[in-house]
Amino acid sequence: MRVAIIGCGNIGSKRAVAISKNKKTKIEYIVGRKKKIQKKDYLAKKIAKKLNIKYSTNRTKVISTGIDSVILSTQPNLFLKFGKEILNKKKHLLIEKPLGLNSKEALKLVNIAKKNKVFLKTGFNLRFDDGIMLAKKLLTKKNIGKVYFFKIEYVNGTAKSNKNRVGSMSDIGSHSLNLFEHFISKNFKIINNSSQKNEYFKDDNGFVTLRGNKVLGFIHHSFVRWENKFFLEISGEKGSIIVDSLPKWGKQIVTLSKRVLPSGRPKKKRWTFKKDNSWLNEWNYFKNKIEKKDFRGIEEGFITMRNIDLIKKINR
Repeated sequence: MRVAIIGCGNIGSKRAVAISKNKKTKIEYIVGRKKKIQKKDYLAKKIAKKLNIKYSTNRTKVISTGIDSVILSTQPNLFLKFGKEILNKKKHLLIEKPLGLNSKEALKLVNIAKKNKVFLKTGFNLRFDDGIMLAKKLLTKKNIGKVYFFKIEYVNGTAKSNKNRVGSMSDIGSHSLNLFEHFISKNFKIINNSSQKNEYFKDDNGFVTLRGNKVLGFIHHSFVRWENKFFLEISGEKGSIIVDSLPKWGKQIVTLSKRVLPSGRPKKKRWTFKKDNSWLNEWNYFKNKIEKKDFRGIEEGFITMRNIDLIKKINR
């Protein structure tokens, strides 16, 4: 598969390095910004040189070549414009989260992809994290029985340095919401949404409570914690599943606790992950879907964006 990466800053460079390990993938172009504004704008050219990839600032020319797919990793305010261009050239598209600035933009991209019969994948790499995939497998095998609650805290401290300008709910919170949809239910009732502006965005920090498939969910999203943290807990009648941290920060531990009745200490089994394979795992999924011409699931980014819009309307 021949691919171009448009926007190769922090996330784009991670994807470039990861997918270059796939022997059946060839990155033909990395497209950088014509006018350099930030330090990370120079990263695209540096990565292109390191991986021996052609570098260009001409987006229109690149998407008119014989490439098969595009990874779009610019700021979200450009997703609709650039995404339409790419999809209308009938190129498959892996686009970073969130899928546009709102659900209207997301739906437009989904409809264009369907019209042109190409695959659209929104980049939720946490679904493809090894530890989180294990947690999903443990849940699917009913290791903890009936699920009582789902709790996730995914936060960091980038309020002043984050450039997406969409707020913490749409940015880092979209990962957590997407995981609730993946583990529990795409359809849910929003019980409460409390968010606040601390330094820069409309929402720098917030807590969302929701209920789906008779499971209570709780999400904490934040740009003002000043230290990275990921913690996922799913508890049920027979025990719990906990994912503590992410491999990109050094070490991730997944714990399965089996309840001991009547009130004994739970029996625990632990797994440790130290390598972040999420970017490559997600790329392999994207590539395999295209090869099989299985375009189911292109609405994923729209569903999450629609739910984010609903959350933002409640208890602001």
